[in-house]
Order: sequence, then structure tokens, then C-alpha cells
Amino acid sequence: MEERESRQAASLPALQRHHRGKGDALNMRNACLSLVTLMCLAASAQTVQTARGYFEELRDANAFNHYGDEYVCFPEKDKGGFVIVARTKDIDKMGAAKNKGVKPKSLGDALVVQPYFKGVSSGTQIFDKVDKDSDEEWSLEFKSPMHGKIVYRINWVTGRYRLLVYALDHSKTLPASEISGKCELIHPWSPPPT
Repeated sequence: MEERESRQAASLPALQRHHRGKGDALNMRNACLSLVTLMCLAASAQTVQTARGYFEELRDANAFNHYGDEYVCFPEKDKGGFVIVARTKDIDKMGAAKNKGVKPKSLGDALVVQPYFKGVSSGTQIFDKVDKDSDEEWSLEFKSPMHGKIVYRINWVTGRYRLLVYALDHSKTLPASEISGKCELIHPWSPPPT
């Protein structure tokens, strides 16, 4: 029995060293997991960029320096998208003012729309006037991927807008989707020509 006790006593420091080695590895593993968790929390704590943030990033990079970059419109429910709009009659006036004496060819009377999502342009779309005597309603009809129509209604005095999307195969009067928001001048020091 004494011999067994002496063997246990002799193996106790080795056993402690063995477990201490595992404890060090366990502590290192816990420290690594804690560090990874903190890094994940820090990454998720970063603010998600808003539509205005994407717009400001592009504006600060001087991306909006064309005649067609007149207004920026932000939806009330921010999902990272915004549109740049301009009336072609304003583009004509700005071009004529810059090129005094040379009258550029008229672009007609339409609304130029450039949608952006998360800072990336989706191209340019041209909307036609719904009523030739009003500057407040513009539409674009399309056939693919379905038959539909997009209508912008803009109050230029307040900057408020409504975007209505119609699925014409289902209803010509009830919009399938509607977005509201507010437009503002991109370059407030340079108001649109009157």
C-alpha cells in the first residue's frame, strides 16, 4: 500500500503538469474565442451605411458634376437606394447658359432618372410627361419582364415625390408598389434655371 501511495505521489506532479498543459491550451483556446467574438461584435457594431451616406460618398468623390445631376431623391424607408433626377428642360437651359451664343439641340420635355442602390448606378431611364401642361407627373411603360408602368409624381415646390409601380396585366389603376420620399437639390448654391 505504501508503494502504491508513493507511486501516486510521484505521478501527482506529472499529472498536474499534464493537466496544466491542457489548461494552458484551454486558456489559449478561450482567449482566441474571446478575441474572435470581440472582433465579430466590433464588425457588427459598425453602422450600416444609409442611402444618404452612399450619396454623400459619391458626391464627395465629385461623381455628380453633370447637367443631369440636378436633384437627389431619398425614399422615406431607407434601404440603401436613391435616385438622381433632372428635367430635360433644365438641362437644356444649363447647357445654353454655359455655351452662350450656341443653342444646343433641345432634349425635349422629359425626366431623366438615374437609380442607385448601395452607391451603384442602375443606368439612366427617360420618363415622359403624362400631361403636357404639368411638370409634376412622369411615366415610363415597359413590356419586360412583365407589362408595367412606373410613374413619378413630384411636387417641385416642396420636393416631395411618389413613385408608383403598376403591373398592368393585373391592374391599370391600383399600383402594385408605392414609395414616397423627398428630393433636394444636389448643388444648392446653383438652383435650377427658371
